[in-house]
Amino acid sequence: MNYIWEMLLKADKQNIPRGDIKFTHAKTCSPYMEISLNELNFNSLPENNIIEVNECYRFYEIFKDLFNINLEESEELREVLLDILLHYLGELDLKIGLCKTEFYKKFLLKDILNSVFGENLSKDILCFEKEELDVLLNGFITLYRAGISLQLFKKVLRKIFTNSVIYISKERPKNIYIYLDEEEDKKLKRKIDVIVETFLPINMKPLIYWDKHFGIIGLDNTMKINETVMVE
Repeated sequence: MNYIWEMLLKADKQNIPRGDIKFTHAKTCSPYMEISLNELNFNSLPENNIIEVNECYRFYEIFKDLFNINLEESEELREVLLDILLHYLGELDLKIGLCKTEFYKKFLLKDILNSVFGENLSKDILCFEKEELDVLLNGFITLYRAGISLQLFKKVLRKIFTNSVIYISKERPKNIYIYLDEEEDKKLKRKIDVIVETFLPINMKPLIYWDKHFGIIGLDNTMKINETVMVE
């Protein structure tokens, strides 16, 4: 990773507030890299969240006089100013790179949190992790553009409940059997409720199975004693 905006995205993935990152002037650095690191192939931010930066790599005209070798006074103030400006420039980098869909998702999430789509959704949306939330918002955008469909429901469900399996009864085609392969708890219950209520066609009847599969004749791994439930 070679850019300040990549550090901000890395913080997001590690659930570290972007404001906790401190950008500092690198005393020694490569003229060919923006980020000065001891290890080029690092996978996580330093424990102290301090990132040394060669601020002149891309922003020479902005910072050329800030750390002039002949300037000695107010070093602490200059470091604070550098950190503030690099945070701003990093955020600007990310905004410039956003596509229309990303903007739609930002406004959509704001509306959801403001209860535009109901109080239940505004509360339940908080149960989703960052990557799951992105899946959900992409699903909302697709729903708006293409309408509701069983295919969209399956896609969203499998990305959030990765071990889930979906069955549709030949005898009762409106019944959809959803095996989640998860132990039931309140948080997961709220997640599956959001997915079902939002993406499942209204004429379908969902039947949820958590950590116990229903028996299927011919599939021995679903016919284990005390590990099988009855289908309604």
